[in-house]
Amino acid sequence: MAEIPLWRSWPAIGLAAVALFVLPAEFVANDRPVLIWRDGALTSPAMSRPTERQLGGSLPIPADFHDPAVQALLARQGAVQIWPPIRFAPDTVAPGLPRAAPAGPSRQHPLGTDDQARDVLARLIWGLRLSLGFGLVVTAASVLLGLLLGAVQGWRGGLTDLVLQRLTEIWAGVPLLFLLMILASALAPNIWVLAVVMSLFFWMAIAGVTRAEFLRLRAQDFVRAAVAMGASGARIMRVHILPNALAPTLSIAPFLASGAITMLAGLDLLGLGLPPGTPSLGEMLAQARNNLHAPWLAVAAVGALGGVLLLVTLLGQRLRDALDPRLAPARRHVEPLALPPGAPDAVLEIRALELDVGATRALRGVNLVVAPGEAVALLGDSGSGKTMTALAACGLAPPQASRIAGSIRIAGQEMLGAPEAVRRALLRDRIGLVFQEPAAALNPLHPVLRQVMEAAATAGLGRAAARARAQELLDLVGLPEAVARPRALPHAFSGGQQQRAVIAMAIARSPALLLADEPTASLDATLRGTLLALLDGLRGRLGMALLLITHDVDAARAVASRILVMEEGRIVAEVPRERLAATAPPALQRLLAPPPPPPRDPPPPGRPVMEVRDLAVRYGRTEVLAGIDLALHRGRTLAVTGPSGCGKTSLALALLRLVDARGEVLLDGRPLPPGRAWRRRAQIVFQNPATSLSPRLSVRDILAEPLLLHMPQLGAAQRAARVRTALAEVGLDPELAARRPAALSGGQRQRVAIARALIADPDVVLLDEPTSALDRSVEAEVLALLARLQAARGFAALLVTHDPRVVAALADEELCLDAGRIVARRRPGATQSLPVTENVR
Repeated sequence: MAEIPLWRSWPAIGLAAVALFVLPAEFVANDRPVLIWRDGALTSPAMSRPTERQLGGSLPIPADFHDPAVQALLARQGAVQIWPPIRFAPDTVAPGLPRAAPAGPSRQHPLGTDDQARDVLARLIWGLRLSLGFGLVVTAASVLLGLLLGAVQGWRGGLTDLVLQRLTEIWAGVPLLFLLMILASALAPNIWVLAVVMSLFFWMAIAGVTRAEFLRLRAQDFVRAAVAMGASGARIMRVHILPNALAPTLSIAPFLASGAITMLAGLDLLGLGLPPGTPSLGEMLAQARNNLHAPWLAVAAVGALGGVLLLVTLLGQRLRDALDPRLAPARRHVEPLALPPGAPDAVLEIRALELDVGATRALRGVNLVVAPGEAVALLGDSGSGKTMTALAACGLAPPQASRIAGSIRIAGQEMLGAPEAVRRALLRDRIGLVFQEPAAALNPLHPVLRQVMEAAATAGLGRAAARARAQELLDLVGLPEAVARPRALPHAFSGGQQQRAVIAMAIARSPALLLADEPTASLDATLRGTLLALLDGLRGRLGMALLLITHDVDAARAVASRILVMEEGRIVAEVPRERLAATAPPALQRLLAPPPPPPRDPPPPGRPVMEVRDLAVRYGRTEVLAGIDLALHRGRTLAVTGPSGCGKTSLALALLRLVDARGEVLLDGRPLPPGRAWRRRAQIVFQNPATSLSPRLSVRDILAEPLLLHMPQLGAAQRAARVRTALAEVGLDPELAARRPAALSGGQRQRVAIARALIADPDVVLLDEPTSALDRSVEAEVLALLARLQAARGFAALLVTHDPRVVAALADEELCLDAGRIVARRRPGATQSLPVTENVR
């Protein structure tokens, strides 16, 4: 079932109907006609109060159109009057009431009158308009102020962020009600004074969310890529950070509006708001409080206030869903099948599982059983449905899933259609999850140690016990640095270290089933084997089952007794580990034996295009690189290898001034010049294709940005032509230019990242684990692509990797790091290393 657009949702339609009804309040509820045709002229008394003399009478007082004498005067002139539906203004004292005020509902007064004989419906209409306008003004001012200050805090960081955050906390401690009481005693506040005062407090909610989003996005690879491209700070904020930060920021704006409306009503109820007699919802609540014998007053006031708050709140939820569909609750058909359990003792049993994403069937009758203590691998290439199966099994199917059918049982309990409380309890007590992208699984604003402690504390441990358990878990996964640096945030750790922290959190409660989605994709070969052995050891020691989602045949063979092969949403084969090579189905052949890389014929080393001398990098007090010397030559590739956390990625970032570093970086023998013009000559391809491309930009805009920055003389048609050529050069259909990254596969996203790095013809390309997130078949395609492009363009390349296959395919020289220092230099395939002190230039 397709999602209803925001503007067609019933909260939006309802709020629009209310606004259209109350905004022209002068023409809906008034004690003066909307239009009068008199003496050949058309006038509107509703917009200006005429005197009796202006109507042809003798008195200079404002005309009372309910006065029979005024009506007789107009009748003698043959005037034609058009009255509003409600013939009372909010301050009109209704004449001729059949009983004392407050009078109950009648034909003339559908909602009755208040204790001053004023029509309740008229006051309700004018009060709703006042409340909606007040909420809009306060929200707009708060959003503008909060966006500005939050963006400055998040972008500048450091001392600026610290000072502004402390000042914000001090200001948040000022009691708003006390301040309003002082204002009420000093002057008679009007709506504008109240709006300004409330805006000075409401902006803090917007600023907090904006600051958090800017801090998170500032560390994303697509922002680093924009810096590496030479984009200015203003452009990065405007094009890359702000559009991505607006979704969570704007989604809370309707909730601020409902808060402002509620606050105004409360102040009027207490007598601290608008002047007495002003038609407002708070004044109507005060009328209801003072006249408990007139229940229609309470029904009208509470109903109007509650109804408008409900509409605004629901609109805020729909706005959140529209701005960020990943947060939207899925509108889907769930069709559980009442099947008898085939394996009553299974930890996980999936039968006949089907999942549709729109018109596309992503899963086609998946059947899967995992027994207690068993290790099963779900193996397949990109897009085969491995991760979708795992997410559906845990009740975490993406919101785009429009239909789920079949049966999913965890420990014998049916998950499809189960109550939310049951699903959460099963996930908490039975399942441990390791997601594919560790950076997305960790909170960027909380230290890693604290997050592991929180995972341990869910088992009911106290703070001291949770810390001890967290230390034990981090030692198990080989991450003692998180204990030694208890305040270190996730961005201070490498991708492999982040993944180890996620694994520690997943095993914190000793789950019955550990579901690991590509847990070792970003790790080097040594650590990959260590962590797989750790998972297998925990499985044996705790009786924990393991379901490994992977495209790595070696990882599947290392831990699984059964290997299930997926292709196009189906499990096409079940292969025992010992018979994997002999009975591999065609879907597995691409993963077992990808095509070999093309032979390399690099030019001999000439004058270095980029050199590094005595480079050092520190993060706080920790030295991650020291004494690094290297040189990059045209047409040749230098591979930087080493265990996870040895400083490989920090080296690549330091070469492009993306992190602070000491030492010399030379381009064509000269130090890097000030400014950003030199950045055209050195570009980078990041490790994770999912985070290296801005999710709000189309492929066309992503590829056109380097041209806009470094080739402004190109016209729109020339840029479009170069974008099409760049896509074709990396083997992509130019028709993909209109898509956003989320609509591309992992291999396609990485090809776009490569095209972006090469479109401005750089002299140096830094490749940071360019294939670690790809399966074997896609990896082979990307490696062949990089080799072909380097041969055609002759750029120098620095390859950061832990995979010896990638080194053999692309590298002409290899630099080995360990603990931030060079421990060996060698040529790929050579049996002996070159002396470390040799100046290989």
